Order: sequence, then C-alpha cells, then structure tokens
Amino acid sequence: MNLIESLMKTGLTKNESELYMVLCREGELTGYEAAKLSGIPRANTYQVLSGLVEKGGAYVIEGTVPKYVAIPVDEYCSNVMNHIKDVVEIIKKECPKLNDSVEGYITVSGLQNIIDKIRTIIEHATERVYVSISEREIEYFKEPLEVAVSKGLKVVAIISGDFELNGVITHRISKPSGQIRLIADSTYVLTGTITGNIDDICLYSKNKPLVELLKDSLKNEIRLSELEGRTKE
Repeated sequence: MNLIESLMKTGLTKNESELYMVLCREGELTGYEAAKLSGIPRANTYQVLSGLVEKGGAYVIEGTVPKYVAIPVDEYCSNVMNHIKDVVEIIKKECPKLNDSVEGYITVSGLQNIIDKIRTIIEHATERVYVSISEREIEYFKEPLEVAVSKGLKVVAIISGDFELNGVITHRISKPSGQIRLIADSTYVLTGTITGNIDDICLYSKNKPLVELLKDSLKNEIRLSELEGRTKE
C-alpha cells in the first residue's frame, strides 16, 4: 500500500490525497498554484481543495487571493484516529449483536482478511495457541504470538526455518511454504493457504471433528520433530 492509497483509507479521494501531499511538500498555495503543481485540472482543483478542507486535511488562509495550507501530518493522523475511535464506539454500541454461529465452516478469502483473522484468533485465545507454518509465513504470526506469550499463554510453533521467539515451544520440521494451520484453545481452527495475494483462501471453524483432525495432524508433526531431535523450548 503506497501513500496515496493510505491517505484514501482515511476518507480522502485520490485527488484530495494528491493535493494533500502537494500542500505538505510545498506549503501555502493558491488554488492556481495547487492545480499547476498537482496536474489536476484547474476547473476541478477548487472543488477538490474544498473537499480537503471539509475533511480536515487543510486550512484556508484568507486574503485577497485565498491560499491553502495542509494540516500537519501528525495532527491530521491524530484527528483521524480520534474520529475512528468515535465511529468504532458507535458501531460497537448500536450495531445488533451477531448470534454465535453454529459449528459450520467459514471461508476467509484475501490476504489481509486472513491476516486479520489470524490476529483476532490469537488475541482472543485464553490458554494455548498452536501454529504450523513455514518460515515464509512468520511475518504474519510473529507479532500476535509475541502478545500471546506476554499474556502467559502456552504457544507452540511447528515450523521450518530458523525461527526464534522467547517463550515459544518450537518444533522444526521440513514444511512446504504457503500452508498454514492454527488452533487456539482447542476450539478454533484456521487452515488454508497464504501466498501473499488476494486469491488466498483459508477455512475458519470451531467444528469439533475438524478441530480434532487438525490436532492429530499437529501431534504427528510434533512427534516427527521430536524423532529428528529438532524440538526446542
């Protein structure tokens, strides 16, 4: 995700994001100057600047010829975070509660959605977390596993490659990349493929037969690691 895309995530349009960057770089500008430097047609620039001001990305400096100046990036980001917190609180308070789902199978598709689900499962674990991954998937698990360790949870990683994390019981095996398995509290499982693109798909469930099936699979991997003498606490 680049800077323009990141700014758009805060609610700005593409043109507003581009003008915000120009104002940050150049300082105070008239609408004419902003249009010239950004490449946005002058006929559209004033409307875009107006939208940027309305959304809290810029101020107007009144004068014979009005000028525009970007709100400092730290201030802008702080404001965005505060607004998001307010929005989240409203959603959590007023949105109807989702009934707890039955023990079915839920497809989680897209890399970012899978990463978010991994984080959520691990963050909500209360006793233990088991993961089976290759060294290529470490980046998606490292931070939430560190949090789990800091909370005193039992964390077990079955992994290929040189992975070291204090507090994690590590079992090393030869494992192809892309395949992930995650079990939390012997209740929730996530299994599937991560290749790093939007086509990635995983299956999430608390179906007991599936949980037991994956537990047995992980136990077999642990036994294999122990037979090879590659377990480290």
